[in-house]
Amino acid sequence: MKTNDKRKTLPPMLLALSLLLAAAGWGAAAYVHMSYTPRLNPGALETLKSNELWQSDSALLQAFERRNSAARGGFTGNEISEDALQLLGWAATGKNRDGTGFVVPLAMGAEPYVSLYLAQESGVGKFSWRSNSFEYVTDRDILGKVSGGQNASAVWIYVIDADNVPRGNMDWAWHAIGAMSEHQYLLADELDIQARFMASINADETAALLGLDASKNLPAGVMAMAQK
Repeated sequence: MKTNDKRKTLPPMLLALSLLLAAAGWGAAAYVHMSYTPRLNPGALETLKSNELWQSDSALLQAFERRNSAARGGFTGNEISEDALQLLGWAATGKNRDGTGFVVPLAMGAEPYVSLYLAQESGVGKFSWRSNSFEYVTDRDILGKVSGGQNASAVWIYVIDADNVPRGNMDWAWHAIGAMSEHQYLLADELDIQARFMASINADETAALLGLDASKNLPAGVMAMAQK
């Protein structure tokens, strides 16, 4: 190759190399940001553990201490029993107090305005708070498309039923999802089940997979699970 040709090709090569290094740097920065664990102030943990109520061996406080999201890429793929799945559905959207109230707070005493779907290899069911059972939706396996790349054996899909939200206030729907997911997290820990809530889903695609109109029934998050 002539010297002039080398001089002509060198700047583009350097530019390409610079772009690759920049991309790698941004990728590393993004990974560090996503994997960063916020730290307590010095002495904060000791302050909590010196609380006399903390030392009361409360099963509920111990459950709060263990509450966690399963690590990405760490799911076992192990199946969850039907009994456990029923309880996980009830814990998110069922009735308690012998059927007089709901397990999660709902605005203005309304019936649940977030529906709960369950995707497995065998198909999709919708949990009914009225019957505490699953209603058939489809036998299509959509697990891989809603699991966020995790090796989950079951994925819960939270769908906001916009027409049923009191006064159309979508904030109330998001509050309900927060309560539903936390109840499932705590029960999953009790049942030795991995769990991870993910809000980054394609709402339109997920609605289409469920045969829903995303303008009226909005998929707003998923909870991936697998037995430990």
